This record gives sequence, structure tokens and C-alpha cells, in this order.
Amino acid sequence: MARKSVEKQILAMATDIRLQALGHTAMGVWFQLMAFICEMGFEGSVTFGVGRIPALSDVAAIRFRMSVDELKTHIKTQCETQLLAWDDASETLSFGPEQQPSRRTLANRANGAKGGRPPKLRITERTDPAQKHLPPMAIQGGKTMETQKTHAPIAKLANKTNTNLALAKQAEPSKEAIDALFNVIGPKAFEAAGFDPTRDMGNWSAVRQWVADGLAKGLKAEEIERLVLSVVADVADRQRASGKPASHLGYFKKAVQAAIASGAVPAPLLTVADQIAERECENAIKEWARNGCNGPAPKVADFVKKAAAA
Repeated sequence: MARKSVEKQILAMATDIRLQALGHTAMGVWFQLMAFICEMGFEGSVTFGVGRIPALSDVAAIRFRMSVDELKTHIKTQCETQLLAWDDASETLSFGPEQQPSRRTLANRANGAKGGRPPKLRITERTDPAQKHLPPMAIQGGKTMETQKTHAPIAKLANKTNTNLALAKQAEPSKEAIDALFNVIGPKAFEAAGFDPTRDMGNWSAVRQWVADGLAKGLKAEEIERLVLSVVADVADRQRASGKPASHLGYFKKAVQAAIASGAVPAPLLTVADQIAERECENAIKEWARNGCNGPAPKVADFVKKAAAA
């Protein structure tokens, strides 16, 4: 599909109800991702970390100013409504079905690559009148073909279900992991809500369920801490400004659980050294692209180490 045609469809998608339902922040991420595919991709898709394409972590940090997990959450959320297509194994991002070339276009490309569409009435072994009386051609090697089963026996379904339950149970966080993280985040969340440990009752038991939900979601310990403290602090400031301060940590339950379900983890605060490292890495990637993408692509981690050593 031509670049102008894709860009015209991207602008047309601005009124799509699926895109509007994601909110303005997610809409901006979608437009940036589509522009990145047009800029760096080929045939409507881009594979991160291959050839001249930077790694997904570098794209997330430099272009989107967010962590790679947060960017993946945006991508997977938009894939659920077919705004994009994502292959997590190969880290390949593609246009959604509306922007993909049609089946007729793909067929024309394939036929053009092999010299054009074959004649409709081409004579073959099946259509040649001179060969109709002959027996079918033998299979090379003289081996008997066996019909393969197209479905598994019904009796195996129970074993498969049991396996799925076992895998799901293995993915559940352990009680020890929940308690260890709860003891760290609980007092911090109590303080972020504006409660005074000397005057208010130090009860932060509500945080334990948030920790369990975050670990089950697959979030890291530092991501759960940033998410919980950020949501609690924002809601507490809003309630104090309205003259109705929260009286206990259970008040923040809905807001925190909604943030965990959406995976909206705030980006970590960047130090001066981190900002310098990101700026130098972005300049290095541009220089690397101008020189024909020779050698490995620059990575932010290398410049962070260099800035820390300076």
C-alpha cells in the first residue's frame, strides 16, 4: 500500500470510536506508532532490534518517554480492538486490518513476482484429454500415504485442562513475595496519603491486595511501588483540595485497582545523568543511521554507564 494512502487512512481513523474510547494519551501513542511504522518499517510492519530498527526499549525511552513494559501495555491494549497487530515472540508491530493491503493486492504482487497470472485453461495431467484414460501418477518412492487425524481424542481434553490449571497456579505470586513487598510499600502508601503515623492509626492492610494484584498482573516490584504511590498521592491531593480528605487507605481501592488493570505504570523519574545519556544515545542513533547502520545499534544502557562513570 502506498505511503500516501496509509497516511490518509491514519487521519481517517481519528474519528474511529475504538480509538476515541482509549483516551487522548492512547490516541497519541497510536498515531506515533503508525508514523514509526511508516518511517522505519517495510510492507506495513516493523521488527524491533533487527537491521536498522532500534530495540523496543530504546524506542520506548527516547520517542515515548516511558518504560518498555508501559509501551507494550499500550500496544497490546490497542491490538485487542485490532487497531494494531503485535507478535510478542518476534517483537513485530504491524498495521491493523484496515491499513493492511487487500487480498487482491497481495495476489497481484505475488503473480507479478513470478511473471503474471497463469492461463486459466492451462493443460495439466488432470485437464489433458489425452491422459484421462491413464491411471494417476504414482507417489514418488512408492510409499503408502496415511491419513492424518485432524483432531485430538476427546479423552485428552481433561488432561489439557488440568495442565492449564497447573500452569495458572504456578503463575500465582507466593505468600512470601506478597508479604515482603507489602511490608515495603504499605508504610510508604500510608505516608503518600498524607496520614500521620503518630496521630493516625497505622493500618495499611489494604495495600496487601494491591501488591498481590500487581504481581499477578506481571508487574515488577518497583513498578508496583511507583504505581501505588502515584495513584494514592494524586487522589489524596484531589480530595484535600475539595475539602473532603480521605480517612483511610481503603478509600483508594478503586483507583489503584483500575490503574493495575490498565497497566498504567508511571515512568521513573530521570536524573540529570539519565537525561544526558538519553540525549547522547538519540544523537548516536541518528549518526549510526546516517552511516548506513553499520555495526550494532547504540543502546541507552551504554550511555547510562558512561554518564555514571563520568
